[in-house]
Amino acid sequence: MQQCDIQWPRGLGGGDLVGAGTTAIVARLDAVIKFCQPWDSHFLDREKLVYERLGHDHQGIVRYFGVLDNAIVLQFARETSIRQYIGRQTRIPLHLKLRWAEQIFDAVQYVHSRGVLHGDISCNNVFLDHNLNVKLGDFAGSSIDGCPPLVCYETSHELPGTDISAKTELFALGSTVYELMTGSKPYASVSDDQISAYFEASRFPDVTVIPALRNTILKCWSQDYETISEALQDIKLEVATDKLSIFRHIVLFKRKSLLVPLILTLTSILPFIGWAKRSSLLR
Repeated sequence: MQQCDIQWPRGLGGGDLVGAGTTAIVARLDAVIKFCQPWDSHFLDREKLVYERLGHDHQGIVRYFGVLDNAIVLQFARETSIRQYIGRQTRIPLHLKLRWAEQIFDAVQYVHSRGVLHGDISCNNVFLDHNLNVKLGDFAGSSIDGCPPLVCYETSHELPGTDISAKTELFALGSTVYELMTGSKPYASVSDDQISAYFEASRFPDVTVIPALRNTILKCWSQDYETISEALQDIKLEVATDKLSIFRHIVLFKRKSLLVPLILTLTSILPFIGWAKRSSLLR
């Protein structure tokens, strides 16, 4: 029999294998269908173009399986978007938020390396799989190879008066991380016009009460980063610091856990020691 490599369909791999026979292979497709009205087909065409450019080499991008009639087939994000997930939870651990931030910036860095600017970065377009890992998606209005975007950022994520660029993406990422950390968009109770006025005046929301990534958020808003990779390095440093802090707490807890039985043991034998001393004196 002639040996050859399996030609997997777009977006599928060995992990999706269900079974195989003499004539065919069966793989599971955990997917959704995205379609639109005919007059909005240009959005779907743009998204298809972007997904084909991005391929499936990066784990932080929604998987693209190809076209079905007038629709595209995409990975099903079981936990929906981060914005929806935050709305359903009463408390999300800080270490999980930090992981999401690192994964988001890493995914955007990859997207930029492929000649794509997302154009609408927010917690609404960052999705979560069944393991709560980030999947960046919704490229229906993205810019590719310098062509104009078909959508714009949410006002709370938009750098006023600037064409789409790495700087506008970073600004949007600052607002995205702010929402991730606080649970609400910047200036959530303020009108869009007022938000734009605040941002034009470089007046940003207070970040002093945010538990982590305060400097990263402010540097994204203030355009102090030149590239996503610069911001990503700062995030990785803070993630590493948080992991070290957790490790120290675990070590301290284990020491305390060992100390308690020791104290109880000593307490239990003290009466015996006293009795032994008294017995010795009587003799």
